[in-house]
Amino acid sequence: MGLLFPNSAVAVLADQKTADIFKGTVIKHGFEFIQVQNLQLGAYRLQKVLPQLIVLDSDVPDFNEHSLRLLIEKNPNVKNIPVLLLSRSNGNFEYLQNKFDLDLKIVDRKQHKDITAEIEKYLQPCIILKFWGVRGSAPSANAEYMKYGGNTTCVQIESPIHDDILILDCGTGIRNLGNEIAERIQNQASGHLFITHPHWDHIQGFPFFKPFYHSKNRFRIHMPEQYRGGTEEILSGHMTKTFFPVTLDMFEADIEYVTQSEEMQHYNGFTLEYMVANHPTKTAMYKIQIGGYVIVFAPDNELNEDPTPIRFNDRFEHFISNCDLLIHDGQFDKEMYKNRVGWGHSSWEATVELARRNHVKRLYLTHHDPDSTDEILDRISKKLEQYQNNPFADIRLAKEGAVIKLPLQKSVSAYKK
Repeated sequence: MGLLFPNSAVAVLADQKTADIFKGTVIKHGFEFIQVQNLQLGAYRLQKVLPQLIVLDSDVPDFNEHSLRLLIEKNPNVKNIPVLLLSRSNGNFEYLQNKFDLDLKIVDRKQHKDITAEIEKYLQPCIILKFWGVRGSAPSANAEYMKYGGNTTCVQIESPIHDDILILDCGTGIRNLGNEIAERIQNQASGHLFITHPHWDHIQGFPFFKPFYHSKNRFRIHMPEQYRGGTEEILSGHMTKTFFPVTLDMFEADIEYVTQSEEMQHYNGFTLEYMVANHPTKTAMYKIQIGGYVIVFAPDNELNEDPTPIRFNDRFEHFISNCDLLIHDGQFDKEMYKNRVGWGHSSWEATVELARRNHVKRLYLTHHDPDSTDEILDRISKKLEQYQNNPFADIRLAKEGAVIKLPLQKSVSAYKK
């Protein structure tokens, strides 16, 4: 299928009669059907599985907050896996979504057609984006930053229409991604790493990416030309023994260093171009066209609230107009921004307004300030709710581990023609 982590299972915690309602649908889509009949067993069974979806029946014998907490403690990734909760018609379980920070959808367990339809939605082929790091400027490791995540910028894109791994930026989040690659596909990886710019928070994880140290892996590393050279020259400068004990020549993988040009480039299964951001060094804002979607990745970009002579905002608005997904810098709020003009980052309010004006369909704000605690970000998240479905199909703060799915509108084979 071309997915790095082909989540090949659907985990079902329900009795046999309930499971039989949709078992055929799961198998028809090519997924393994894993069934357990209580939450305690599920907590331990899922330690060895990364399912595409968890279907949980509120009528399983031990359905309660204690067992649900055990499930999450044993399997932290559950917070990033969709949970379809089959509820009694008189059940009221919406509070679980906030209490446990779950991606939770509740369906009346008596509505068999609705259950099957919801499962169909989760299993259709998708472009999948996963956030491995969402913090800006510096990692934030304290407990009060963990809900949204403390690792610096890294995003992975998976697609069933090509076999390459696509990675955007290599902040500290790329270390966890590299560990997943090493464990799951055992050093048979090939792909592209697109670095927006060489500020520390976007390359801190580069030397900790395990796949670079195995000869069977193959990567192409892209970055715009900088004042002191191209991609290889810049990265080798950061990895001299003065700064770090590993140098580029210690990598064993087949690595090509590409100095990326602004013009649209065609790759297997996607195209990519970039616009230079308003940031203190030459920084790319990548526009990717893949599977019928347009995705813009702009984690470091200052939206000037006053017009500039070069009319940067006008050009940027044209660049993002009508895009399906914009991942953009929202490091500050308006009050913070007043004392940080020229730092190269935006207020979330300015980003929302610009995206709204240009008919962006989905907006994810990222590059969270290292001093923005979960409490601060929760307050911003609450304010974003007013824009949900009006005008955005989706709008939220990026969270480490969160996944975005963009369903393919055609069959996989149609895209490969």
